[in-house]
Amino acid sequence: MERVRIISGIFQKQVKDLLKNMQVLVLFFVYPIIALIMTSAISGEFGFGSEIFFISIFSAMHCIFTPIVATASIISEEKEKNTLRALIMSNVRPFDYLISIGGFVFICTMVTGLIFLFAADFTTEAILKFLLSISVGTICSIILGLSIGGFSKNMTSANAMAVPIGMVFAFLPMLATFNERIAEISRFTYGYQISNLISSDSFNISLTELTIILVNLIIFIIAFILVFRKNKLED
Repeated sequence: MERVRIISGIFQKQVKDLLKNMQVLVLFFVYPIIALIMTSAISGEFGFGSEIFFISIFSAMHCIFTPIVATASIISEEKEKNTLRALIMSNVRPFDYLISIGGFVFICTMVTGLIFLFAADFTTEAILKFLLSISVGTICSIILGLSIGGFSKNMTSANAMAVPIGMVFAFLPMLATFNERIAEISRFTYGYQISNLISSDSFNISLTELTIILVNLIIFIIAFILVFRKNKLED
């Protein structure tokens, strides 16, 4: 119960901090709103399926770019302001803190991701597939964001690293639709596979696609472990 209370307290703190940080708050709404505008603008112009194309592109950006930058920003900001040191000294376990931050970003990403469902007519099966796909992408991105935030000394360096890394993973799926060479490279990234899962007509996922996502996730977890072993949270 004590751990639940601590995690709940950190979560509530993050909600209050988010309402004061417009840069991160707006970030959660950027891609869903753009998708709504784009699908509304092209509705009926390019035929059936064009909405799904834009939704797959922008929802992939949403569950990849947004969690990476948001998580790295939150971790690095609290390190910079010494808030993190105070939490650790108050008997808050590093693991509980990281679970709280990751859970907070996950919920924010998923809740704002529901906006995409208003951009097209989704069946119940399509909604479940969509939510499952972006949840997998969000989890991978959060772990990567935690690694970047833990590695960075301050917010400036965190953003300088998180933004380009997030853009690479998030924008490759879109660029891959226009260039076969880029597609050959990007298919080894989890972002490309998540975008394909969102745009597919069924729950079916090949062994190759699953393997690529798992390999990406394992690499991020290893990076996360190495970063937090070398750079303690309270440092």
